[in-house]
Amino acid sequence: MMDELIANLPDFLANGYDEDVRAFTRSIQAKPQQVFLFERHFDALAFDNLIHWTGTPSQDATLAKVAASEEQMRQFLEGMGRPYESYLIVTNHGTEITFEVGWRDQMAGNVVWDRWIEAVDDPVMAFANAGFLFDLLDYQCATRPTEKPEPPLYCYHPERFKAYRDYAEIVAKFYRQKVEPQSGMLTVPQLNEVMRVVFTELNRRSMDYPRRLKESHPAPSLVIEAEETLATAYGRFVQAGRQIMDFPPALTEMLAKTDIDDIPLNSIKLPYASQYLYFGPQVALELEPGWFVDGAYVEQRGLSGDVRFTITAAPDDHSLSRQWYLFPEAEYTQDFVESFRSMDLATAIDTVLSDRLAALKAHQDRNGGDITAAVQAEFVKNGVAMPDAVRVVDVGPQMAVTRDEIARRRHPIYKAALQLAVNALCYVSAYPDDIETVWPEGTPVSLKEKVLSGKGKEQMRAKSKLAALGYVPVHICGKRIAEQRTLHGIHPQEHAHVSTHWRRGHWRNQVHGPARSLRKLIWVMPVIVGAKDHDDPEAGHLYLVS
Repeated sequence: MMDELIANLPDFLANGYDEDVRAFTRSIQAKPQQVFLFERHFDALAFDNLIHWTGTPSQDATLAKVAASEEQMRQFLEGMGRPYESYLIVTNHGTEITFEVGWRDQMAGNVVWDRWIEAVDDPVMAFANAGFLFDLLDYQCATRPTEKPEPPLYCYHPERFKAYRDYAEIVAKFYRQKVEPQSGMLTVPQLNEVMRVVFTELNRRSMDYPRRLKESHPAPSLVIEAEETLATAYGRFVQAGRQIMDFPPALTEMLAKTDIDDIPLNSIKLPYASQYLYFGPQVALELEPGWFVDGAYVEQRGLSGDVRFTITAAPDDHSLSRQWYLFPEAEYTQDFVESFRSMDLATAIDTVLSDRLAALKAHQDRNGGDITAAVQAEFVKNGVAMPDAVRVVDVGPQMAVTRDEIARRRHPIYKAALQLAVNALCYVSAYPDDIETVWPEGTPVSLKEKVLSGKGKEQMRAKSKLAALGYVPVHICGKRIAEQRTLHGIHPQEHAHVSTHWRRGHWRNQVHGPARSLRKLIWVMPVIVGAKDHDDPEAGHLYLVS
């Protein structure tokens, strides 16, 4: 039947898109080989002016949209300097189809230019109508892809990081098996191996995202830097046992009102080799527009006092977490090692910024621009031919200016976030009994019971299943603080009377023990005071005994 229809195709199509044509295209729309055959003959007849096709207004509008996208792509590629083949992929989802327009590059392979989904009245005619515009064609049938659901513990950075990156588990396994656990430090070959895994997924996802939509996106190097920071922080976090410490709003508010600048870094004791401290999005700490500081990875780096802080931020628009390969996550990281060990926090933070800005200034002063000739010379020296039509541009000095702006802009927020993180660590060190380990709300009850009361393999399997579903145990800190605030009637500041304010707290490094040779941190807590005589506390003091 198909061969007979093809032989009589000019007569069959003479009346335009009538019921007979619609019935035919409907009968073959799930058969890609027959759709290809129809398109090829339809294209040939139109080229030879043997048919003058009249489609529906919907079909004409679809063709115009595809043609406009193809024209924009050709204009974009005019200066590329090497041959390419254009392609169109039409994927039939039933009532909707996906159009993908792109080109096949000699070096990079398929590059997506544009992609969109729309409802059409006839997928086969949509494909046949537009086929003549492209060198390569593909037609396929598939269900419409669905987005991965938001993880149940999205609020915690390690869980959202893992949920949206395929490479996360590979990096975690690498840390567990190959990285020295005491310091967590990577050798140069190990860092290269981790970044190879990151690059592979980053490139795959980036190449699959329409090039037409990337013009206003940040520089890829900023994405790479953010991923290196977060991937290594996550790997160390997993290696140390996935320790999440949650500081509820009542405690976080008080820690933010506590001075910490004069505490030496080497007096901070970490409960684990690495932990993630969660404070919830802090509206006063906007690291980048729409990105609010919500926590920090804190890692031990070897000797006592050597520590790395990586501040994380949560986006107001959760979809940005899915598009990490396009939009760099707002973060700020810093090692405090060697000479920083005995510094107080304020001095260490300011010294780090000064050093960072000096290094960026040195990069800005370098010559950049087109370095194709220099790279070609290096290729020749090594007996290798550099590919034709490749131009190499050094954007290092230009990017140093951008990084300088980012460092200066983020520094005040980073400083406040770091002070909050150090306060949290001091609290954990001073009051270890005020920590309760719980399974988050929503954890499947049957699996949780097996973890809590099961034994051996049953317990391990249940814990593994919960992790796969996105549930992990969390250390809740400061329960006694919340209880005492309720007891004393102390409410968050936004609910307090307009005449009240916080009297800031601080930490005392108190001497104790034999011959007064030991030190322990004592928290002199902040209190809310009112507009009364002598600034008396409005609701009394809170006391915790360590």
